[in-house]
Amino acid sequence: MKTGLFTTAAMALILSTMSVTGAAAGKTEDIIAPVGISSSASPIANELSTVWVDGRRQELAGLAQIKDGEKQIKKAQKSKSKANEKLTKSRALSDDQRAAYSRLVTGFGVAATPYVVETEAKSLKKAADEWKDAYQNVEKAETNLKEAQTELAAGQSAVRAGNELIVAGSVKMRRAEVESAPGYVPPVANEALETITAQ
Repeated sequence: MKTGLFTTAAMALILSTMSVTGAAAGKTEDIIAPVGISSSASPIANELSTVWVDGRRQELAGLAQIKDGEKQIKKAQKSKSKANEKLTKSRALSDDQRAAYSRLVTGFGVAATPYVVETEAKSLKKAADEWKDAYQNVEKAETNLKEAQTELAAGQSAVRAGNELIVAGSVKMRRAEVESAPGYVPPVANEALETITAQ
C-alpha cells in the first residue's frame, strides 16, 4: 500500500469542494456555511447551513484521520520489515543450535567414568542455554511481527474510516448546496405520488 495516495485523493476532493463553495476555515469551530446557503431563499436555510458545516467538519476530520492512519501504516511497515528480518535470522540461529545439540548428544551414553559424565552435563547445559536464547529470540521476533501486523491493520482501518468520513461529509455539503440553490424543487414523496395517481 502506498502511503500518501489516500491523502492526495482526499485533499483533491476537499480542495475542489472548497473552490465550489468558497468556504475555508483554519479550525473546525470557525467553519461557516457559504453565503449562498445561509442566505438562500430556502425555508430551511438554517438547517441546510448546519448540514453543510457538519459535512465540512466531517471532511476535515476524515482528512486528519487519513494522515494519522498513513503515519501509523508507515511506522508499522518499518516495524514489520525489521521483525521479519529478525525472525529469519533468529530461526536460522535456533535451527543451528538445535543441530549442534543433536550432534553433541550423539556421542553421549558411553562414558567410562563419572568425570566424563560431568563434562557431558556441562556441555549439555551450555548447548541448552544457547539453544534457549536463540529460541527466545524467535518467540520475541514472532511477537514483534504480530504487533506490527496489528498496527498495520489499525492504520489501514483508520485510512478507510477517514475516507468514509470525507465521502459522508461531501454528500452532506453537496445536499445543502443543491437544496439551497434558486429554483430547487424538492422531490415528491412516493406516498404523495400514489395519492395523486389514485385520484
